[in-house]
This record gives sequence, C-alpha cells and structure tokens, in this order.
Amino acid sequence: MADQSGVYTADELVNTGAGNVFGLVASVTSAGADGELILYDNTAGSGTKIFQAVLTGAPLIIFFSDRFSPKFDTGLYAVIPTGISLTLWYRQL
Repeated sequence: MADQSGVYTADELVNTGAGNVFGLVASVTSAGADGELILYDNTAGSGTKIFQAVLTGAPLIIFFSDRFSPKFDTGLYAVIPTGISLTLWYRQL
C-alpha cells in the first residue's frame, strides 16, 4: 500500500486500480464557483459513484475513517466543478 495525494482543478483520472480515499479538501478558486463534486470508481467520469457533494462556495473538508472511507476497485476519477481546487488523499492498494 502506498499513500498518495494530489491537487486537481479539472476533471481527471486520479488513479487506476484499487484503493480508498481517506481525505479531501475542496476550495473555491474563483468567485461564485459552485457545482457538484463527484468521485467515481472508474477510469472515466461515469459508473459507480463513491462520493458526491454539492459545493456552494464554501470550503469542504472531510477526513474519512478507515472503516468508512470511499473504496474504489477500477480506478478513481474526479469530476470537479469549474473554479474549485480539490486536494485528495488516497491509499493505493
């Protein structure tokens, strides 16, 4: 297992293979930015949703416990609204 992190500002394939997300911070980088943040268990922005949140211009900070962290098998794909910066912490299995 290897812990990974990264900062993303647009839709992106974050990881291929299995793992779990153990934290995220979504912050606004432009005024009026809002929308829906979605993490998929896939290599594209479709399929099984493992996390979903509506962002309304306020920062979102979440740290998951090992027991309740979103798990992915195929890959981790992030759909990120325009004007949002997403920092992800995940463990690749």
